[in-house]
Amino acid sequence: MMERAETEIFLTLAEELHFARTAARLHVSPALVTQTVKKTERWLGVALFARSSQSGRWVGAAREVFELRNPECGVRVVETQLHHHVAQLRDGTADLLLITLPVDEPDLTVGAVVTRGVRYLAVAANHRLAEREAVSFEDLAGETFISVEGTVPAEWIDFHMPRLTPGGQPIGRHSEPCTTYAEALALVATGRAVVPGDAQLPLLYQRPDLRFLPVADMPPVEQGLVWRTRDDADKRVRAFADVVLEIAPPLAPPGTTCVPDGASRR
Repeated sequence: MMERAETEIFLTLAEELHFARTAARLHVSPALVTQTVKKTERWLGVALFARSSQSGRWVGAAREVFELRNPECGVRVVETQLHHHVAQLRDGTADLLLITLPVDEPDLTVGAVVTRGVRYLAVAANHRLAEREAVSFEDLAGETFISVEGTVPAEWIDFHMPRLTPGGQPIGRHSEPCTTYAEALALVATGRAVVPGDAQLPLLYQRPDLRFLPVADMPPVEQGLVWRTRDDADKRVRAFADVVLEIAPPLAPPGTTCVPDGASRR
């Protein structure tokens, strides 16, 4: 028999159809949501939810194509969180990441930009900007961005969450660091912070207590493929990266565009 808390998680997930949104709405960890669903599925003996995301679609499709072309190789997909950044490459958990750029590390290669999209801002439904169709960079004066702990470089944080507007007005940082996007959106929903993202935000996290506003005059959000520079000669890494670039265009979410030929970077 399911406990009351487990039932609440199950019913909320059935409504939201998204693990991170369910966790944020119930103020629990995404891991607890996943564990509860797996426990229920084991108890019933059937799969209850199909797990997917836009980036997951690319990686999942790339895995199928890569393994079909390279039957001697297997691909294991691992989840990454906001605070991980590139740590999973360095600790060996992952050999290649699809990650939000920029990444500028001497031991890492940024092979290609896969998608580029307009920057969005998540705010609370009762926020002063919530009724706008769009906002400008200067509108962020006096707002408070989330803060991020873990291995995320200060340069990456400052690029996506600058401390000053173009006019020199300060933008604050919340004192409570976030490790996952679900935690970040929980802060946003209570009006204590705002958080940037790309055009997938309104698709993946649509909730009545949040609003998502385009910020057209801020730099676009790019996602790219990154791997360890020492693996540059590994044909498997290059082959998988090529497959991602091949299958990404038809799977690109609305509001983003695939970069022609994938802009190479180092």
